Amino acid sequence: MTETTRVCGMLGAGDPARVRRMAGAAGLTPQESGTAVIVDRPAALLIGSTALRARPEDCGEAWMFSTATPEPAGLGTAPVRWEHAARDADVAGVVLEPDGATVLHTGISGVQPVYVEQHEDVVYFATQLNLLVDTAPGPLAPDWTGWAQIIGIGAPLAGRTTVEGIRRLGPMEQVRLERGGAPRRSRVTWPWEQITPEPGLTPESLTSEVLEAMRGQVAALGESGPLQPMLSGGRDSRLLTGLADELGQPGGLTAWTTSSDTGTTLEELTAARIASGLGIRQRIVPGRHDGFAQDFADYAEVTGHQASFHVWLMPVARELARQQGTVLDGLGGGVFLGGGFPDDPAVLQEGGGSQELMTSRFGRLARYLQVAEELLAPGVAGALTAAGRDDFMTIAEPLAEHPQGATLTAYLTRTLPGISMAPAAVLGGSRPTAVPIMSHQVVSQALRVEPAAKRDGRWYPDLLRRVRPEFDDIPTAADLTTGRQHVRRGASLDAAAWYRELVMASPAAALLGEKLRDGDAELWRRQLTRTRAQHLIRGLALLALWLRRHENRLTETDPTPLRRG
Repeated sequence: MTETTRVCGMLGAGDPARVRRMAGAAGLTPQESGTAVIVDRPAALLIGSTALRARPEDCGEAWMFSTATPEPAGLGTAPVRWEHAARDADVAGVVLEPDGATVLHTGISGVQPVYVEQHEDVVYFATQLNLLVDTAPGPLAPDWTGWAQIIGIGAPLAGRTTVEGIRRLGPMEQVRLERGGAPRRSRVTWPWEQITPEPGLTPESLTSEVLEAMRGQVAALGESGPLQPMLSGGRDSRLLTGLADELGQPGGLTAWTTSSDTGTTLEELTAARIASGLGIRQRIVPGRHDGFAQDFADYAEVTGHQASFHVWLMPVARELARQQGTVLDGLGGGVFLGGGFPDDPAVLQEGGGSQELMTSRFGRLARYLQVAEELLAPGVAGALTAAGRDDFMTIAEPLAEHPQGATLTAYLTRTLPGISMAPAAVLGGSRPTAVPIMSHQVVSQALRVEPAAKRDGRWYPDLLRRVRPEFDDIPTAADLTTGRQHVRRGASLDAAAWYRELVMASPAAALLGEKLRDGDAELWRRQLTRTRAQHLIRGLALLALWLRRHENRLTETDPTPLRRG
């Protein structure tokens, strides 16, 4: 696979000129140039990069795409329904049924973004939010609830985006348009929610199955070109790098490392030990202090201004754009293999009911808001909390009594809307980016294990040793971190001055409390050294950039709704 995933289109009798404008904005030229795939049917118009591929479908014609679209042969030759393709290959896609009905769907993980704009008899869709926003024919109405969540939590929940009327589809969600009817959005059965843990099953008893599933994913990707594994100081990236190295890639393997801007060089040093032990090349791509503002602006653009987590990936993403092949990213390892985001033991020991569990789970997700009263204007903290809680509860309540409720809730409210932007939009905007751990073959095994048996990364020693025995002997960067040795790029005085100038010149300044409103760049710098405060300031900066980008098209730019809830 040589091209990044860029797909847009419409179901129904809409405006083909708008779809072509979206395609132009995505850099997709006419098919005869060899850089675009065009599917033009009476019931649908699709335009995509070569990541848009036809697949066998037992009920009409079908096309699929993902952050690293598999070869059609990998799905077998027998036609299958979209639910099976979405489960087994984690692909999104479009199906044109013989009776004229059309279906747009996501994959089982939902990592490949699909944004939709529904009207009475047509659905426009795109894999990048900005394609829909920039081509919308009328004024744009801000989704202030979505913005409250971006600022307070780090990403919008429950399919919200930055604007009213455009939604992101969730895992195994579909929009179906019958001939002569109106589009209907619904979610079919999500297989991961149907899996319950087996009492007494140890994670180590499933290590072979999980690693073989991951090996199969990595090997299939390696058949279509070179692999470019991301290698940090963590566990998941060394697992994937080790599996990629087993393939004996012609010309050798290169692992890619950058700083996560934590104020240390332990990510780079730990990754270097892994690379050296494997005997592979390592490319360390550092970020520059004088490039932080541009990195932030570029990150905001590629994510559609929707998340505030991985600004530090932009330098390595630019370098990867110059490479060939597929990037490997370890998304999902921490939450599914490592037992991350477990329920608070104190709540469990006290025998708290479902309401107490959901309150605890929301508190963990919304921890940035613990400093909101201190830094934001009166009323803003309460409004942000209420906006986040309401949508959180629509997701969390159905999972409150589920034995994997903490895991699935964390995935749907943090990993998917925010963290997955790293492989799907930042790295995925530069090169096709695969997330092997997110495959159904891996996650379905991990969900068979009770959460307590995986807590605190208890499965990792066995997983690591079975790939390379020495992997488990090397501590992670997080294990080694005891303090910061240098100034974080995002907390330098220059970065603070940029943040302050950007926000103060924007309508977003109305959300600032007295401390930030009256403070100088040095005060902002001190706040940026605090993780919770830094995330709030990032969210405000995203809003300021978004308001500036779209100010002439917005129905309103005054964020007063974020002060009153």
